[in-house]
Amino acid sequence: MESFIILALFASLFFLVYILYQEINKQKRAKRKLKLDTGLNKKLLTMLNGDEKAALRLLRNIRQNNSGKSYVWYQEKVIRDLERDRRY
Repeated sequence: MESFIILALFASLFFLVYILYQEINKQKRAKRKLKLDTGLNKKLLTMLNGDEKAALRLLRNIRQNNSGKSYVWYQEKVIRDLERDRRY
């Protein structure tokens, strides 16, 4: 009985480490995918006063609503939306 408990604890620990490993890799892949055009990136960051978190949040939101586009398209869309919103 005692060996079963130890085996269950090791299995649980292994499962938790595996889940953590998968989540870390998922975050790394997401960061790698967000390779941005530097000119558009500078313009976007200038419009957001250097707020990188806001830029990434906007890009992720646009990407979720318009899947299958290029990252340059997402950047251009965020910039167009910000320019449009500032006109009003």
